[in-house]
Amino acid sequence: MGSKANIYIDQGTDFRLSLELFDEDNDEMVLSTITFHADMRKLYSSKKAVDFDIETANNDVTLVLSSDTTATLNPGKYQYDVLMKKATGETSKLLEGLATVVPTITEV
Repeated sequence: MGSKANIYIDQGTDFRLSLELFDEDNDEMVLSTITFHADMRKLYSSKKAVDFDIETANNDVTLVLSSDTTATLNPGKYQYDVLMKKATGETSKLLEGLATVVPTITEV
């Protein structure tokens, strides 16, 4: 089971969430052999609302949504999770929770 964290995404703005990963010995992980997947849905059973873009550097994994992407999301609550798949085929859930999209008043 992954960790739980609720996040807030301001509609029409850029969103970034960084995760710092370490292995069971508290050492940095070699991310070049690992793939990451993350998306949001209104409900677990509904179709995908959006895929997060995922950036990796050193032992950091960053979930990214552009302002163009967040502008297409309807305000409200969504569910999201982040999965990690190792080269061995082992898949695990790193993080899950509610993602609340908050409407933005100011137009740019």
